[in-house]
Amino acid sequence: MVVDIYPGKGSLGGIYTGLVSANTFYSLVVACDMPFLNRALLRYLVGLAPDFDVVVPNVNGWIEPLHAIYSKNCLTPIEKLLHQGKLGVRQLFDLVNTRYVCEDEIIKFDPERLSFFNINTKDDLEKAKTLIRHRETLKQLEEINSISD
Repeated sequence: MVVDIYPGKGSLGGIYTGLVSANTFYSLVVACDMPFLNRALLRYLVGLAPDFDVVVPNVNGWIEPLHAIYSKNCLTPIEKLLHQGKLGVRQLFDLVNTRYVCEDEIIKFDPERLSFFNINTKDDLEKAKTLIRHRETLKQLEEINSISD
């Protein structure tokens, strides 16, 4: 864990601190309330990263800046935004070489787009628990079917 270099600057400040602190040129940034990250999709995003400063999913027209790959090339533009009091992460994407990952690409790895499900309310938490129980049931059925084959 690291302390924000620019406290109180929201997600953009957190991304900046993470990039400064990272030992690698590229960093995966995900929100802490996304319980269903998809490893195959994340690997795909990582694979695209070498040609871009940011690789970010676009789901149903909604950009997912807290499920993206950022390079250290973003540090200077982020710092400028922070000093200008502009805290919206999406503002960064016009300043750097950004690759938007479209819906057609995403559904190949995550057809239900559960990677982007986040828990903000008690109802969201209950839905997540239901999804987990459903997945566990499906896994048990698959195991039973593989034994009987």
